[in-house]
Amino acid sequence: MPKKKILIADDQEDILTLLKDFLSSHDFEVMVLKEPKNILASIISFKPDLILLDLLMPDLDGFEICEILNKNLQTCEIPIIFISGFGDLVDIKKAYGLGAVGYFVKPFSLSDLFTKITKTINNKEAKL
Repeated sequence: MPKKKILIADDQEDILTLLKDFLSSHDFEVMVLKEPKNILASIISFKPDLILLDLLMPDLDGFEICEILNKNLQTCEIPIIFISGFGDLVDIKKAYGLGAVGYFVKPFSLSDLFTKITKTINNKEAKL
């Protein structure tokens, strides 16, 4: 069975390293993006099973990226979990309104995030 793929988009190097190492050790294939410039092309070519998306990044924020992905037939079905330093209720509601399946505030529990990732991927597979 091929490894499940996760794309992580975050401008914080420490978060990217932490998540990539953690998820790779749990047998996921991981792609990291530090800048969202070519995110759509990267997602289409990588074909992730799930996206971990930071809210605040240079050039495009997580909400704008989510809107771009929602409008594209090749990416609109990919589950998105937001990861942010902001736990503002307005941001959380907006994320879920854009179709996010989860929202984690930094610092977050890796075990809670892992549980959400595996449940989301398993639910997605059950629908296929």
